[in-house]
Amino acid sequence: MEGWALTIPVYVEYVLRLDLYWNVIELDINFTVGQTSFAYLLFRDAEGEWTDVDGTTYPEFKGCSYVDISLTPFTNTLPVKGSRWIQGQRQQTDVLYIDILANQLRKDTQHYTLLSPNNYRFENEGGNFTADIIVDEDGFVTHYPQLFEMLKPI
Repeated sequence: MEGWALTIPVYVEYVLRLDLYWNVIELDINFTVGQTSFAYLLFRDAEGEWTDVDGTTYPEFKGCSYVDISLTPFTNTLPVKGSRWIQGQRQQTDVLYIDILANQLRKDTQHYTLLSPNNYRFENEGGNFTADIIVDEDGFVTHYPQLFEMLKPI
C-alpha cells in the first residue's frame, strides 16, 4: 500500500526525581511499543554512578547528570534549567539517552547554545541533528520544530 505509513501504539510513563540543580537522581520509566513493554528504574549517586534496583552498576553512563527521553521535549528542560547561560554560549553535556522506539539506553553527548533569552540551539554530538527550540520563562519547551508544540489554554 504505497503512501501508507505503518503506525504502532506507543505509551510512555516516567517519573524523574531531581536535585535542586535539575540533575537526575532517579529515573523510573515504563513504556510500551506495540505489544511489548519495558521498564527501567535507575538511580544516580553523588559521584555520578548509575545503578538499578538490584545494585547493578552502569559505568557507561558515569557523568550523565541528565536524561534525554526520545518522544518528549520535557527532558530538554533539564540542561536548560541546570546551567547558567550567557547569550551565544555553547555548552556540552553528557546525557543518558533513552530511545523509546528501539528500547535502547546509551550515553549521548549533546550541545546547547543560548541564541536569545528563550531560544536554544540543540545539537547532537554527531552533528546530524540540530533544532532551535523555544522555551517559556520557566524553561519548559514550548516549540520544538516539526516535533512538538505546547498547547496554550483557551
